[in-house]
Amino acid sequence: MYSLKPIVSDFDVEKPKNMYVIKEINPREEKADKFLTNLETSLAVGKEGDLGDLEEKQEILLEKLKELKRQLVSLQDGLPLCRKPAQVPQESVFPKDLVINVNPAAIPYSLLLMLKQKRSPLTFTVNFYTHSTVSQLPEEAAEFAKEIAGLSTGSGTKVEVIWKAGMPTNFEVIINPTAVFWGEGNFIRYLTRLGVLEKGQEGDDILVDMSHQLQAIGEDRKEQAKLADRLMGAMRKQKITQSVDFATYSALRNFRNATKSGKVDGVLKEIEGRL
Repeated sequence: MYSLKPIVSDFDVEKPKNMYVIKEINPREEKADKFLTNLETSLAVGKEGDLGDLEEKQEILLEKLKELKRQLVSLQDGLPLCRKPAQVPQESVFPKDLVINVNPAAIPYSLLLMLKQKRSPLTFTVNFYTHSTVSQLPEEAAEFAKEIAGLSTGSGTKVEVIWKAGMPTNFEVIINPTAVFWGEGNFIRYLTRLGVLEKGQEGDDILVDMSHQLQAIGEDRKEQAKLADRLMGAMRKQKITQSVDFATYSALRNFRNATKSGKVDGVLKEIEGRL
């Protein structure tokens, strides 16, 4: 291949002597140098500077906290403290006052059993009132109130039973102005959750629901009789607890009152025998 002769070769350029010379300056390097210098100066402050005062105060505060901890430990060791968590007594979780609105066609016999049972007796003071919606109290309801009055202890939870008709369901519990629930079965569940009644077992809720349904279909005697037979048959297949006894007794006794049928007498006596 051919080659070309260089057009420009290395050569010295003579600077004109009639111009002044300026020293080269790099602004970034100058600022960085000043920052490092200032930082070193601030870190080099001794006990007399701001950082020294802060460290000194921090050390004093830590010493005071250590001393406070030692004092608290010494006080704790000298006191007869119980290390077990405090147990809330049953009376403190159970409400002191209850209002129960009851349709006189569905007498709450569960209250009667709660006062009569001996396994874990409950103390109630029960008072009865009649709402203006009830023109005449049925004989069974009057006998129930009389029997309850003979068992009421005069102490414990104050229960106001109001005979009232025209409610969406036969049983309404009012614990306070903001806590209201419906159904005798739910009242029994409520007492079980509080620990007032013995803890239930699997299958209890089904029997309690059947008891509720037995009273809810009171207008249809034929269907009510079929459900009563199913309920009594289901009771024989599992171990019975308090919640089932109270719910089924109330439902079956109301069924007997309405139908004048004696076929449930044996079951009622069996439940009474378990008290």
